[in-house]
Amino acid sequence: MRRSAPVVLAATLVVLLACGRKDNPNPDPGINPDPNPGATSQGSATKRDSALTLGPGDMKITNEDSSVDMAVVGQKIVVRLSDKTMAKVRKETDTTALKDSGFGGSIERFVKKTVQSTLGQQFEYPIADVRDARYENGAIVLDVNGREPRLLANTKVGGKKLLESFRPDDAQRFVAAVNAKKAR
Repeated sequence: MRRSAPVVLAATLVVLLACGRKDNPNPDPGINPDPNPGATSQGSATKRDSALTLGPGDMKITNEDSSVDMAVVGQKIVVRLSDKTMAKVRKETDTTALKDSGFGGSIERFVKKTVQSTLGQQFEYPIADVRDARYENGAIVLDVNGREPRLLANTKVGGKKLLESFRPDDAQRFVAAVNAKKAR
């Protein structure tokens, strides 16, 4: 079975969404050196907003190969597969033409349906949890509650880290938008 970049990217998102943790990483709940106590989130998966309506001060950028969108919408950062990638992955994971009714076919159907269900999600980070946003050495750098967001740090697109895959002008505009929202 041939794997294409969009299917691998979608599968990576499935794994990262499934492995996300929202608990306090410190085993002693009384100890939290975090200046934003209680805010331990590294983002959350939500139902994909297909319209992604932008308001004043909002903006959306798409990476160089048009596979991923990142947006500043209201008081959150939204990361999701682009419409172009979603269409391609839907086509490549379509199970209607599968003829194998054995064990291998069952596994293939399961994997493809799991990938398809992830397409309906996006990842969100509250702007209030962003401690720092900057463009440095060709990459967007985000500090969310003292850490680089796992999803963004561990996802590669076209051989680059996701946050390195945006055009410099777009990345700088994105960072400016995040910082403008933080200042409100």
